Amino acid sequence: MTTGRERYKRKKDGKEKKRINFDIRKILLLLFLLSILGYGSYAYIGLSNIKSEDPLKQSNSEYYLLSNQKDALEKTLIVFEEKYNEKERISVAYMYAENKEKGVAVLTYIPGWIEYSDLEKDFGGSIAVSAFRYGGDSLQEGRGFEYAIWQFEQILGSNIDEYIWVGSEALDVFEEKLGKSTGDSVYAQYYSNGFDVNQEAFFLNSFVSKLGLVNLIISSSKFKNSQAVIYSSLPTLGNVILKLRQIHQNSVSLRPFLIDFSNTQYLSQQESTTGIGISSYIKTQEFDSVWRGFVDSMIDRKLEKERVRVEIYNGSGMSGYASQYARRIRNSGCEVVRYDNAPQEQEKTQFFVPNKEDFVNSLEVILELFPGTYEIIEERPVFMTTGDIVIILGKDIPTVYSF
Repeated sequence: MTTGRERYKRKKDGKEKKRINFDIRKILLLLFLLSILGYGSYAYIGLSNIKSEDPLKQSNSEYYLLSNQKDALEKTLIVFEEKYNEKERISVAYMYAENKEKGVAVLTYIPGWIEYSDLEKDFGGSIAVSAFRYGGDSLQEGRGFEYAIWQFEQILGSNIDEYIWVGSEALDVFEEKLGKSTGDSVYAQYYSNGFDVNQEAFFLNSFVSKLGLVNLIISSSKFKNSQAVIYSSLPTLGNVILKLRQIHQNSVSLRPFLIDFSNTQYLSQQESTTGIGISSYIKTQEFDSVWRGFVDSMIDRKLEKERVRVEIYNGSGMSGYASQYARRIRNSGCEVVRYDNAPQEQEKTQFFVPNKEDFVNSLEVILELFPGTYEIIEERPVFMTTGDIVIILGKDIPTVYSF
């Protein structure tokens, strides 16, 4: 027969065992977390040898080149360089545009070998995309990144929000430690038209697929003595990796349309300016027609509701500005109903917005293409117009941004 004292002792022993077991589990969990934290710190120290720098801040050109407006449509420029004949050149570039609210995305692939011909003022003719940074440095030492990003925006007819620039040294380090990146057709399934584009366009997916958290942690010790730089508007390497991972993951879920500039649809082939061989030149009008089919469904909902109609008149006395800004405004999602020469030249650029409160978002988008201080007049010009926003470009327009 069990006495009360024995029952009490048995009950007490059981509680102590439970308490001991519980304490052991807590200790083991704590040790596990500490080991993860320790290895994570070790991994961070290893990866911190790869620096992230923003050369645009050094020249204060981010104000002119990067969008300050935070809306649902985000555009990120991603550039990869390689070393050729002891000089760095652009091997491939991308512009990833996404509206998270609408779940729509477009990726534009720009190979380095194609030529851009709208550079007569700087070089007397076309140059290859691969030479953008080198060309900028030859015009003004130290401003190669700025010039290259500016030219990419010229090709795309649109500004960007952020950029990531992987130089040849940084690319070599990542590929040495994590494995070679190449265009792989397995990624074609990520895109709505993926089986109709050049396999080389999938280089971005191949590169980013190696930047998984587990892979980076396991390989972090390999980066210990590496010294390389990724140039970006994002403040840290962690932000850069996170952004690239987000783009990769969203490509899987959203299945973007891929605009492939290596496709003959976007190129005209002519004899090279050197007289040797055939060169492929970018046809921006072909890109515009495809891009605009998507941008109308990608723009911010507030901008979409305003359905603004814009007119542009060139009163600067210099040719080409009205069509140039008409293209950029249209590629930003606003309708341009007319562009032409102004009835007369004028000194200052003016924005006529008779019903300003009805087009707040549209005006913000347009003004980002004209960084600076310009007069906004809440009435119509003296000559006949029908647009909701009427822009008259003055002689001060070259000061918006010129390299």
